[in-house]
Amino acid sequence: MNNFLNTCSKCGKDWDSDELIDTLYPSKRDPYTGEFTEWNVVCQIHNTGCGRTVLGNSSEEAVKRWNSGETDEM
Repeated sequence: MNNFLNTCSKCGKDWDSDELIDTLYPSKRDPYTGEFTEWNVVCQIHNTGCGRTVLGNSSEEAVKRWNSGETDEM
């Protein structure tokens, strides 16, 4: 279990620290500043998850939305 991401609200998947590397990551970068402008939290299917995806403008926003149970894609 990790200490910042709740289990998946769709399938109940709980991650250990080895699986988190593919769970929270940046998905868009501003071409002028190089800053990340969108982040994903994904319940990765290759880690026995369901594919639920949550987006945010920062890693903190994506985690907050994930933990509140929101879903952007399945």
